[in-house]
Amino acid sequence: MPRHTAAALHGLAAELASVRDRLADLARSAPEQGNHPTASLPGDIAEVVYGEAEQRHRVQQLQRDARKEVLGFVRPPYVDQANPVQAEMLAAGVSYRSLYEASALDYPGSADMPGFIPPGEQARATPRVPMKLMIVDGERALLPLHGDADSEGGHGDLASAGLLLLHPSVLVDALLELFEDRWLRATPLRFAADPEVPASPALDAQLLSLLMSGLPDKAIATQLGVSLRTLQRRIRALMESTGTANRTQLAWYVAQQRLA
Repeated sequence: MPRHTAAALHGLAAELASVRDRLADLARSAPEQGNHPTASLPGDIAEVVYGEAEQRHRVQQLQRDARKEVLGFVRPPYVDQANPVQAEMLAAGVSYRSLYEASALDYPGSADMPGFIPPGEQARATPRVPMKLMIVDGERALLPLHGDADSEGGHGDLASAGLLLLHPSVLVDALLELFEDRWLRATPLRFAADPEVPASPALDAQLLSLLMSGLPDKAIATQLGVSLRTLQRRIRALMESTGTANRTQLAWYVAQQRLA
């Protein structure tokens, strides 16, 4: 898949936001939420799902319908951090790729990363994701109905004010392309199986991965189980060993090594 320029990606995200706003306008003319937990929109392009119980059901059912892969943009805050269906589907051979906003790694309760990121999930981090999102098999997508409602949802409960379920369409294709491009640009997250592992190339790889994701030093130290002073000493040692003068140069050096 071709790499987009930043301007093109910004334009794509803006266009998707405009489409979502239009669908939200259509949803407001749909029947009352109390009697109709799901409202269909013209052309069978999408459904608007209301009500916490129905939303949770759809989130779980959409994952259980997956045959190959579940993709997601993840960012806090969370109503329900747990996603029990994910472990079930991973065991069934469905792959999960989750792109975490850096703030997710610094969010209260995320310090225990082996519990926060399920075993078997492919995880990457980026400074910011454009929205909360779930895409299943590249065919259907689930996202908050309103842009300002994004902050109300979580990994397993995307929004409390209404979810937009998109059926196979060019809209889903565009969201899939947006996800793949952001995924390519993101930093893989690596975590040690044993938190007591001493300083090593593997630990340095974790440190650099977290550093490049944009996470603050204090949060990185928490994730690695070391003191802030120890972390800063290790970063200085890495800069000395790579001949870099600052963190920006260190990040550039690491990026070049990965591309080599």
